[in-house]
Amino acid sequence: MTLSRLKGFTLIEVMFALLIVALTMGAIVETGGYSARRTFQLTEKTIASWIAQNQVTLYRAKRTWTSASSKSGSVDMADSEWQWKMKISKTDEPLLRRIDVDVYLRDGSDIKASATGFIGKL
Repeated sequence: MTLSRLKGFTLIEVMFALLIVALTMGAIVETGGYSARRTFQLTEKTIASWIAQNQVTLYRAKRTWTSASSKSGSVDMADSEWQWKMKISKTDEPLLRRIDVDVYLRDGSDIKASATGFIGKL
């Protein structure tokens, strides 16, 4: 049997195949990391929007009529401490107030969610 009749891969072919596998695996790992980060960000935004809507609803439920003012507080939800700031402002309609709530993590990071609502004087 001569060497020309032997079937097999050359070293260059094997190295090229390993290069393709390595590049593919790198892309898969990078995509997985991006997906995990994005999922975490979306979870934070969802929880923050719930907190913002809850604060607007709680304020409406109290049926308190005030002039323009600001309020703030903190809430524990989903194993994190969240801060919220509420701004109550006048509108063009004298019997209507605008409620703006911003929610962010306790560590002082940027705003994760905002909600706007209105309350009327009954």
